[in-house]
Amino acid sequence: MGKADRISGLFWLIFSVFGTYHSYKLGMGTLHQPGPGFLFFWTGIVIGLLSLTVILRSFGKRSPDEAKESIFGKRNMTKIVLVLVSLFLYGLLMERLGFLIVTLLLFFFLLRVVEKKKWFFTVLVSLIVTVISYLVFEVGLQSQLPKGLLEFLRF
Repeated sequence: MGKADRISGLFWLIFSVFGTYHSYKLGMGTLHQPGPGFLFFWTGIVIGLLSLTVILRSFGKRSPDEAKESIFGKRNMTKIVLVLVSLFLYGLLMERLGFLIVTLLLFFFLLRVVEKKKWFFTVLVSLIVTVISYLVFEVGLQSQLPKGLLEFLRF
């Protein structure tokens, strides 16, 4: 972390102040009857807090490994390409295979292949993320996620 983090943190801090101010002018409403600026106001607050965290951490000491490795190093570029390809395939295969299968495979791939985590951790986190995201989007928000191969279950 260094100068680049301070600059990006400052950008997001300014962005959050601007967004929070204008969303407050739109009207906040109440918790039970939120106004048009309610969500944007609180999103701006969260972005502001996160940007302050980045700014403050940028003044800390860097480890020798962190100082040596560039974001454009070979290892990082390989990870970036793998993540981008996996996200592209995620979007491409969503309708055919379904949300549950593709989400499970995506997180399994990201944790096991890209980040090289242990099997138990990979399987556990992939299952938890898939189930929680299904509950949030399908059950909580009542959106219709693609069923794909699991269409016959009608859940």
